[in-house]
Amino acid sequence: MDPSYDLRRVRNIGIIAHIDAGKTTLTERILYYAGRIHRMGEVHEGTATMDWMEQERERGITITAAATTVRWADHQINIVDTPGHVDFTAEVERSLRVLDGAVVLFSGVEGVESQSETVWHQADRYRVPRIAFVNKLDRPEADFRRTVEMMVERLGAVPLVLTVPWRDREDRLLGMIDLLTFRAIRWDQGSKGARYEYLPVPDEAAAEAESAREELFERLAEFSDELATFYLDRGEIPEEKAIPVIRELTISLQAVPVYGGSALKNVGVQPLLDGVVRFLPSPLDVPPVRGHPLDGEGELERRADPGEPFAALVFKVMSDPYADRLLYTRIYSGTLKEGEQVLNASSRRPVRITRLFRLHANRRERMREASAGDIVGLTATERVLTGDTLCDPDHPILLEKIRFPEPVVFMAVEPRSSAEEEKLRQALERIAQEDPTFHVREDPQTGQILVGGVGELQLEVQLRRLREEYNVPHRAGKPQVAYKATITQPVEVEEEFTKTLAGKAQFAWIKVRFEPAPRGHGLSFENRVPEELLPRVFAEAVRKGIEEGAGSSPIGGFPVTDVRAILLEGRYHPTDSTEVAFEACGTQALWRALEEDKAVILEPYVEGDIMTPREYLGEVVADLGRRRGDIRRIESRGPVEIVHVTMPLAETFGYATQLRSLTQGRASCSLRVTHYDVVPDKLAEEILKGRGYGYAQG
Repeated sequence: MDPSYDLRRVRNIGIIAHIDAGKTTLTERILYYAGRIHRMGEVHEGTATMDWMEQERERGITITAAATTVRWADHQINIVDTPGHVDFTAEVERSLRVLDGAVVLFSGVEGVESQSETVWHQADRYRVPRIAFVNKLDRPEADFRRTVEMMVERLGAVPLVLTVPWRDREDRLLGMIDLLTFRAIRWDQGSKGARYEYLPVPDEAAAEAESAREELFERLAEFSDELATFYLDRGEIPEEKAIPVIRELTISLQAVPVYGGSALKNVGVQPLLDGVVRFLPSPLDVPPVRGHPLDGEGELERRADPGEPFAALVFKVMSDPYADRLLYTRIYSGTLKEGEQVLNASSRRPVRITRLFRLHANRRERMREASAGDIVGLTATERVLTGDTLCDPDHPILLEKIRFPEPVVFMAVEPRSSAEEEKLRQALERIAQEDPTFHVREDPQTGQILVGGVGELQLEVQLRRLREEYNVPHRAGKPQVAYKATITQPVEVEEEFTKTLAGKAQFAWIKVRFEPAPRGHGLSFENRVPEELLPRVFAEAVRKGIEEGAGSSPIGGFPVTDVRAILLEGRYHPTDSTEVAFEACGTQALWRALEEDKAVILEPYVEGDIMTPREYLGEVVADLGRRRGDIRRIESRGPVEIVHVTMPLAETFGYATQLRSLTQGRASCSLRVTHYDVVPDKLAEEILKGRGYGYAQG
């Protein structure tokens, strides 16, 4: 173990934001100023270090989370740069699951956007402390104060503003003012911002900076009696007294330090890095990770200690067509050595670690050993999947898996010839192992291969990888919505199964009550029959049969959701009853309930923002009306109108192109799937007829 490795000086952070807020540009500056790279790449030039995929460089967006490690102020910072596009939200989800802190970027021009809210609430769910950076303050339309106000209004945040913009009388950004030390900071553009100097606060910025400083001190005084005393006695709070309190408030999720600047213009990055090491937690500052024994009974925990039994979570799998699969892994406890055998607690299989790497985008540095608190890459002898737990075989623990959204868009994929079908299936399977939101299945009606995902762009990206990385040519159909079916009222069903299979009589009889459940509930099962009346193994078979029947219902073949199934009664025969019979009985009961209730079809809806210049607002609104859009509100921000809208996902296919056409390329949209709702009767009839089913909506 490296004696210089000090867990107190380790930071595992993610950089998260709305698309185009400047995450990758900021990461490039961090790498450059920390000495990790010697030439700064640019997103608009297609040379960004962390956007190493060809498609990322072409599109100018981050598609896959990339990891790297830098050193700053004698601290090791493991950084994950995550995508901002809504189609790749799962990359943010799995990254936040293993990170201790986050830097959240906001554009000073657009403020808090819809995807900003999504990633913020993802961080809330995982209780990840964060600091904020308001970017693009060099732009004349940027409004730092308004963005901070939006953090309060939209996110419920408690911001602690630590730097404010320093502008000249023409409103050009000259630098930033540090409120704790009350000094102006000016960056030398000749060195690309690597050199900077501290200056007295200039007169033209003094009044605004003083006001912001007083606000900061008053807020800190609310949280700390000691700081309140300093402020009352001296009219200010010393930096060395404020830092520990700000750190405590950040780690306990009570407040969010806020910095500002312009990553593109090399302004404000170094104070942000100082904030990362000052205020975000080390692995020792976060609660121990929790898990379960392999039998699922009870709870176990592992502390961030190299001396504890080894436990780690694989949060990302990178498939390579020609080499080993690289496993992005967060080590929570213990020490891992190259060549060591560990247990995959998820599959219950032993795994040998063949290689261990320090990650830097798509480059790797060999390591012999890694320990608690680190984020590393590794290769293994056995198959390991995203969300699997690796642990000490003598001290097994199963950590909670990462949850991913279900696919809402499907597309048919065909090989060019039957001879290429097996190669196509194998390549799709490898991509699905890497991306847990990319699903591959067969259409039970047509036998076609269907790929599913959370959005059009995601499917487009992965199918292009299929052609270019895996060299598998194919044909793809048009995107289709992932519809679902549900019931609208309670229904009780008695079902009997009496058949002879393989010369043996089979018998099962059940009474099940099916009830509609709230949207997003999924499918649940409850057994109310005492074991002496129906053995548990048969009740479990009923549950399994209902779940299997829900996978492809008689309503368009759509899966069933938002239903509670309650087993009320059951009868069995001592010799003729089998699990197979009760399974079949469960499936039949569900299908009959759907037919008796005249089930409805559900479709996914998106919510989000459309930003358009004011002169095109009429055309944009009229087009949304044609797409069944429900406009929630319209908000003016300078020359731009922001339309907050909800509409069916089916109406968004090709929408980005249409929006650009309506507005001469000047409007943009950010839409995310939020919920399912009932399809109107007339449309439901068309959908079912299109799939060769009779109309069943009721």
